[in-house]
Amino acid sequence: MKEKNKNLLQSEDAQSTVIGFVLIIGILIATSSIYFAIQVPDWTEDHEALHTAEVADDLSELKALIDGIVLKKGESELAGGAIPIKMVPDKVPIFGMSPPGSNLIVNPHDEKLELGVPTGGGGGSGSGTWEHNATTGFPYKVAYQVDNYSNEVKLSKLTPEGDLILEPGDTIQLGGEHSYDQVIIKNTAILYVSHVTGFLKIHASNISVDSGAIITADLVGYLGGTGDRVGFGPGYGGLGSGGSGGGGAGYGASGGDGGGTSGGEGGSYYGDETSVSIEIGSGGGGGGTGNAGGGSGGSGGGAIWLDAEEINIFGIVYADGDYGLPGTKSNDGGGGGGSGGEILIRGKNVTISGTLSAKGGNGGASGGGTGGDGGAGAGGRIKIFHDTLDESGANYVIAGGAGGGSGSIHNETITYTSSITHYSSGHLISEIYNTTSDSTCYGEMTWDATLNNQTIVMKVRTDMFDDMRASPDWAYCPAVSNGSDISGLSSVSDGHRYVQYCAELSTDDTATTPVLREVKINYSLSAESPTVATSSGSIKFQSNYLYYPNQEIVYEHGAVIKYQREGGIMLQPPLIEITKNEVSGIPEIGISTVDLTGADYSYSGATTTSVKSSYKSYTLLADCLKYPNLTINLTTDYPSVWGSWFNTTLEESELDTSYFNVSVTDVNVEVKFYGKEDGVELYFEKTVIEVEI
Repeated sequence: MKEKNKNLLQSEDAQSTVIGFVLIIGILIATSSIYFAIQVPDWTEDHEALHTAEVADDLSELKALIDGIVLKKGESELAGGAIPIKMVPDKVPIFGMSPPGSNLIVNPHDEKLELGVPTGGGGGSGSGTWEHNATTGFPYKVAYQVDNYSNEVKLSKLTPEGDLILEPGDTIQLGGEHSYDQVIIKNTAILYVSHVTGFLKIHASNISVDSGAIITADLVGYLGGTGDRVGFGPGYGGLGSGGSGGGGAGYGASGGDGGGTSGGEGGSYYGDETSVSIEIGSGGGGGGTGNAGGGSGGSGGGAIWLDAEEINIFGIVYADGDYGLPGTKSNDGGGGGGSGGEILIRGKNVTISGTLSAKGGNGGASGGGTGGDGGAGAGGRIKIFHDTLDESGANYVIAGGAGGGSGSIHNETITYTSSITHYSSGHLISEIYNTTSDSTCYGEMTWDATLNNQTIVMKVRTDMFDDMRASPDWAYCPAVSNGSDISGLSSVSDGHRYVQYCAELSTDDTATTPVLREVKINYSLSAESPTVATSSGSIKFQSNYLYYPNQEIVYEHGAVIKYQREGGIMLQPPLIEITKNEVSGIPEIGISTVDLTGADYSYSGATTTSVKSSYKSYTLLADCLKYPNLTINLTTDYPSVWGSWFNTTLEESELDTSYFNVSVTDVNVEVKFYGKEDGVELYFEKTVIEVEI
């Protein structure tokens, strides 16, 4: 047996079989090696390319998260969030090969954007103070219901204007605050409250509204929104979208929601039920457009204040909100109803046997089809303060429109004292002051006043023009805190040589008045160009790929950039808009920049990590202010990408090339805008976001 086996192993056939098998295995191994040598790099390269796209998507999600915070403009409920970043591509499934890890770096001090105002005239250096006081007086452009004769500013005394007597059939329009000896509105006479002021305050020794006579502030409150727009006022109705109804306005209660799948939200409750004060009603939201046009929202009711020792109301006093308008055609939403306004009666002896009405308006009907009805406006407020009150036969109406909440009625016994002393509010708008330099930088604003438990609100604005024609309206200027630096206000900018302030005085007790005695505004002059605003920070992914080395995906200033040796592209644009004014042709620039803050962070590894972002602050730094010239200066690692984006954006804006110039260096992009005679208009807001890995 052993001999046979020995012969078998030594036979030529057996040897050939073994050799053939070994050769086949060798060929297979060699072929596989060649195949994998070719394919593994291709697979690895594909995985790296796919991972690059995934990281770009991750940073685009981070941009979307931060953009959402920016667009909320500082609302308190913002919380931020976290976006995971996958640090390595999927491994190639051969021999357990794992790709190398990459780097993620957060640098809040990197990539600086600076907005400057090149000096264009004037000169000098040092510091200065503009002040008004008892020595200088208070030179003014406008003094409304205030006196400054004794070199101090205080509310003027109400001087009776005689009698106001409307005979039967008479109609007049009146707004604001007035004082009379007596007021008599006779049968069929109508006193309309002016839509310009939206309110009417009357002080008198006695007021009488005869049976059949009317005082009306219907529909003169805040305006309703047109189709696809929210209403106006603190209780505005939300807009309907996609053919849904606009929301009803709120005031004494919440407004009703608009009908349809995306109906506008009803406006909120606001104001005070019991104080001796009045507010006008809010406007309903516009209906959504599903076809031709949504219906407009109704305007709110105005406000009426009647104050006298003797008050007799036998007729009607209205402050009703308006109905929303119906949708134009099928599938269009109806407008929301306006809210009721307010009626305040304050007297020693008060008799009411007529009607006081501050009801909300109904929502407008849809245009049919899939359109939604508008929400109803809420009722307003009625307040009655008196020593004695006879209200037998009185009819009080504070209902909302159909589906809107009812308003409020307040009835309070007081010890009546005459309010015919001072106006309840007034203001002084100062002269315009020339600092003499376009390189002015503003500092603290202070004032000295005796408030007497009343209120003074100070506002300030600046401009490049000596008539302040490009400065914000006072209604859009923020209030100034005493002793604060005004350079960060949206109505003030360094680089403006002209400045003006407004003092708004008000009192809840017209027997007294606040008194303003001194105002100071400090400023400095510099030979250097003032800086309007700065921002900085980047979040940078750096690859350690085999086939795409030195690839970077970056978030900075609201943009996402992809960069490698061959160059880069802007994957997601920043929140910067450059347009041309269609009338004057000047540049109009809107910038919502993101300023990253926090500690420097870096992570190197192969596991997925997260970038956390949280809201810190929001500042509106320039609310459509104008400048002789403006410069955007960006210090960046990606000048070619930013330079290309600015050039493309400027070309699309159709601005004449004489209005701008773009220069790019190895580390910097500078975009100069020239305003010529009309200036460059700027809207600039900055949101600070804290980031960490």
